Amino acid sequence: MIQNRPDTRPRAAAPLLLLLAACLAACRSSDTATAGTGDGTILIGVGAIPGSPGYDGVARGVELAVERLNAASAVRFRSRPPKPGSAGAVLIAQQLSADPQVIAVVGHPESGNTIETIPIYADAEHSGANGLVVISPTASSPQLSGVNPWFFRVAPSDNDAARVTAQWAFDSLGATRAAIIYRNDSYGRDWAGTFAQAFTRRGATVIAREPYLAGVTEWDAYAQLLATMRPDVVLFPGDATDALAFLRALKARGVTAPFIGGDGVEQINQHADAIGARYVAFFRADRATSPEALWFLSRYRERFRQDPDMFAALSYDAAIVMGRTIISGARTRAALRLALEKIGNGAPSVDGVAGRIAFERNHDIKGRRVVIVRVDRVHGSTDSAADRTDKPSGGAR
Repeated sequence: MIQNRPDTRPRAAAPLLLLLAACLAACRSSDTATAGTGDGTILIGVGAIPGSPGYDGVARGVELAVERLNAASAVRFRSRPPKPGSAGAVLIAQQLSADPQVIAVVGHPESGNTIETIPIYADAEHSGANGLVVISPTASSPQLSGVNPWFFRVAPSDNDAARVTAQWAFDSLGATRAAIIYRNDSYGRDWAGTFAQAFTRRGATVIAREPYLAGVTEWDAYAQLLATMRPDVVLFPGDATDALAFLRALKARGVTAPFIGGDGVEQINQHADAIGARYVAFFRADRATSPEALWFLSRYRERFRQDPDMFAALSYDAAIVMGRTIISGARTRAALRLALEKIGNGAPSVDGVAGRIAFERNHDIKGRRVVIVRVDRVHGSTDSAADRTDKPSGGAR
């Protein structure tokens, strides 16, 4: 019927134009709008999936950084965790990006989730008009180097870690025959490829290079293969759960070659089955000696009754460099990105828990050290010397 047809007369055009103008202004808000709540509190987002490995560490690191920042300045900060029930990285990125009170995000800890969410944080749909800085504590894929102007990280790339590990295995262990069992994703493949290249460049040999799929692998078959091949060292770029299952299988088959896990297996230090194994780390509580590190360690142990892991320490560093840059005057999303780019490139570096924080031109961390840690006994609740740091350690270049 005619009376049910939409009204298309010209008088509707003016309200529509006003709406479009408002939308365009909002899309450009990162250039001029100061982030914060109604009372001026600035929110730092927690970009990690609740309940996932490392989430507690990320949230705790941001929490303590906020406490530290609030004690040192009149500027007020608060952490902004994901909404309850948030089950995916993309959903979390959408939530945080759409919240005008959030000035920046600490996360995501995983490389895969980081790669998926960067277009959202960078507001690729609007050419970065409302981009949001994200600093990952532990995402280490080489694909992330210089991937986007809005992305920074405070952990070395897998390439740096793998090269240091290959050099250490050859020089310190005297290993010349390596077996690599790697998780069949970008993380595992990057690690395996760089380690193999650096190891063979020294005249050594990779005698096995086998992928695995998380959750569906028959670890005894891999252990039986290595029992036959007798490598000098076993490299395992995977995660902690798989590493523990593999270590049990290796022990059952009598394989005694030194085991080195990538940076994703740090939590093996909580299990007796891992005693004697080694893993790569970007932070060691027993080697943290700066005033910033000592404050963080003391406060973390007091509040959580345990030592911080790598997720907590590096998330603290990500949040602290954000906060101090904001306190210095970068009060909008766009201003914060530009100011962070200058840290270590004209502006002073910032003291962090895992070392000084400065960024390369591609937004990678400058000079962050890589260490090889041996599990000597099960990691205690407040035992800062549960593991031994093997020397020499390497530095990311």
